[in-house]
Amino acid sequence: MQQDQQANHSVDSILEPDFAGTDAQKVKQEIQNDLQAGIGAMTSREAGAMRDEETPNTME
Repeated sequence: MQQDQQANHSVDSILEPDFAGTDAQKVKQEIQNDLQAGIGAMTSREAGAMRDEETPNTME
């Protein structure tokens, strides 16, 4: 029973906004800067556009 209470407390603490000690606004800004610079994973939309460019349209 005491272990359950300890586990619940540790899960609750993880959900606290300042648990990781990072500044959320700074992280969001860094992500935006990376995206604007073209750094980051390709989105499914970008991948689909590339596939569409490579595949000849046979429905014409």
